[in-house]
Amino acid sequence: MTTKKRIIDAEKLTNFTIRALQKMGVPYEGARITADMLVLTDLRGVDSHGVARLASLYIKGLQEGRINPTPKPEISSQALATAVMDGDRGLGFVIGHQAMTEAIRRAETAGAGFVSVRNSTHFGASAVYAMMALEHDMIGISMTDATLAVAPPGSSKPGIGTNPLAVAVPTGNKPPFIFDMATSVVAIGKLEIARREGHSLPVGWVMDEDGLPITDPDKRVRGEGGLLPLGGTPTLRSYKGFGLAMVVEILCSVLAGEPATISRNSPEVRSPAGHFFGALNVASFSPLETFKKSMDEMLEATQNLPRLPGVEKVYVAGDYEAEIEKNRRANGIPLHPAVVSSLKDIAEELGVEYDL
Repeated sequence: MTTKKRIIDAEKLTNFTIRALQKMGVPYEGARITADMLVLTDLRGVDSHGVARLASLYIKGLQEGRINPTPKPEISSQALATAVMDGDRGLGFVIGHQAMTEAIRRAETAGAGFVSVRNSTHFGASAVYAMMALEHDMIGISMTDATLAVAPPGSSKPGIGTNPLAVAVPTGNKPPFIFDMATSVVAIGKLEIARREGHSLPVGWVMDEDGLPITDPDKRVRGEGGLLPLGGTPTLRSYKGFGLAMVVEILCSVLAGEPATISRNSPEVRSPAGHFFGALNVASFSPLETFKKSMDEMLEATQNLPRLPGVEKVYVAGDYEAEIEKNRRANGIPLHPAVVSSLKDIAEELGVEYDL
């Protein structure tokens, strides 16, 4: 099978995704939000969390009834700046978009807004929600819990998810600072890419139940061993990554009134997801233009640091993705043949037009 990637037009990919989701009963607005976020993720080069997951996570979840195509999320709040949302098992993109919008709305009046979400589903890449705050001149924060996949330091079984978090910060003339990371050494999606492309895993990503490294992506067994927390080993301070994952878990689950994932889940079961969103109104802290100028100066100074031999550029968070997005918006999105095949299968199965 060829591994040459197909170049796909972003607008066509968005429209195809909308049609597929609508065929599954998702209303147009929810389908559009989901498609926009998936394709934006691919445009930014985060291929592990884009349309590659449309069939396996979202269409399948809708078909199996784990995702509610027409949720009625409910917001409860007893404070000006904070709220809890029940997502009614809707598409995580739809629920996340509404919750982040609510956090931004509260920040407009209170200076800050925070929403903890329970009973949602997988919401893709964290960064797309944090980025929503940028057009409002706010700092955006986004986090989610995840299915148990990471082994805590000293354990032989998964005890927490990859639990990613993202922060987006507005700037003046520089690309926005957009930081998005899993609290594990690597996101699960990177394992999926390695499997798809036939690559071995680096030592230090995954271990088996005896603590030995796994380098074959097909050898990982759910419920045994697991991904390693950020840091990798206790010697390299993996307890820091594990602790950070637990902070995310607390904000996404416990704060929303849900038991933590480990208390309601097993590695073999995908339980409802919890999220956490925040927005900080920069102008409530300091003059906006002063802040943006300081951000530009900080990023410029960092990028101008002396470089090691062979290094062309010192990148800060968001730089690399901004370069990829500029290229892909102009030239199209490269998709692996296996991903293209999955989209063709969706079109045939659901009876939607395939024009990619």
